[in-house]
Amino acid sequence: MSIVENTDGALRPIEGRAIATALGPRPVMAIGTVRDGRANFAPAAFCAPLSYDPPLATLGLKPTSFTCKILEQTGACTLSTVDTDAAEAVLWCGSHSGRTADKSEGFPCAWTEGESPLPYPRNALSVMEARVQSITEAGDHRLFILEITEAATRLPHTKEGRLATEPTLLCLEHSTFACAWQIS
Repeated sequence: MSIVENTDGALRPIEGRAIATALGPRPVMAIGTVRDGRANFAPAAFCAPLSYDPPLATLGLKPTSFTCKILEQTGACTLSTVDTDAAEAVLWCGSHSGRTADKSEGFPCAWTEGESPLPYPRNALSVMEARVQSITEAGDHRLFILEITEAATRLPHTKEGRLATEPTLLCLEHSTFACAWQIS
């Protein structure tokens, strides 16, 4: 089956990043990992919920990224949503490698408590601690299935009892952002 162009020419073929853009917007996630006691952050937009019970999420990372290597080795990370004030830090962290840069320069960090503390952006809206359940090759990315072991948020609830998403930073496409807002 192929998609047939409308008679008015409104549809045109897309591929690669344009497909990801068409599947958006998605929340920007700040992925926090630790190596040799040092915090590392990477922005990711390929992250989505997978299951409510147990709480599972998917995360896609390029296999060449420093964060991917750390996550494969340690099996643990934090997933954090951030607000629109973090757009500059997201761009900075996304354009510098943790192999050579201290990513806590982009995101001032806080640490989870417990036996193996993990970093997260100090001003995160929501923070989830996650453990790797499985890793699968997925095209030009590695797909991590993560179990959320702890989760907390600063976001309020709406009058309907749902978690408010405003002012979560959304990725429209690479380096292009928007803000989540509620329609009442």
